[in-house]
Amino acid sequence: MKYLPAILSTDHAGSNATERAYLAIKRQIIELELRPGAHVTKTDLSRLASAGTMPVREALTRLQRDGLVQALPRSGYRILPVTLKGTRDLCAFRQLLETEAAGLAAEHGCPDPSLARLEQLLGASYELGDTAGVDGFLRANLEFDAIIANCCGNDMLAQSIVRAFDELERVLRITLKSLPFSVTAAHQRRAILEAIRERDPVAARAAMSARTRTSQEHIIGALLSSDSITGASIQVS
Repeated sequence: MKYLPAILSTDHAGSNATERAYLAIKRQIIELELRPGAHVTKTDLSRLASAGTMPVREALTRLQRDGLVQALPRSGYRILPVTLKGTRDLCAFRQLLETEAAGLAAEHGCPDPSLARLEQLLGASYELGDTAGVDGFLRANLEFDAIIANCCGNDMLAQSIVRAFDELERVLRITLKSLPFSVTAAHQRRAILEAIRERDPVAARAAMSARTRTSQEHIIGALLSSDSITGASIQVS
């Protein structure tokens, strides 16, 4: 079974009403249409998700477990903000999982079509202020990591990595607005691909560890250098 981040999953026609409501609301949170810290009601979300009250209520229960919304006594729900601690924890978790996945992918080997797709994805870049370019780069970046995760031979590891991408995507949609394209990170992605192609797990783990560490530095730096912590929808707790 192949695991895909939500940004690459578009076929939900067969889902039930609760699943469709859950996915619709979750995408609006991740894509920042529902801003971190915003207050919403079930009525608001029923309208936004084009769903009934019961599916939305059940979807909200799942979103609370995901750590994306918080129920407020007698006043609806709050979209949970991104926090610096949460972001650091997420980046550290990602580094642990993806470093191991890269090593395992090198040991097991990736099929030639997957290697060819990884090569294609390395060509993605963006310019500051180009919303479509940033979105395309984000999709390519997450697909690059998902392919490696799916080549690692461990379904639980792959699934855990892809699940973490949803919260990571929300953070990246905030930070990429002010982060220029990183040539260093591009070279590190190239090193990961070459190590996997050469079936060198030691080099693959080292390259992925360096890449995810650089990513964390860029993300945290962008959050801290925002014009205003409140304006960036970040909490320092």
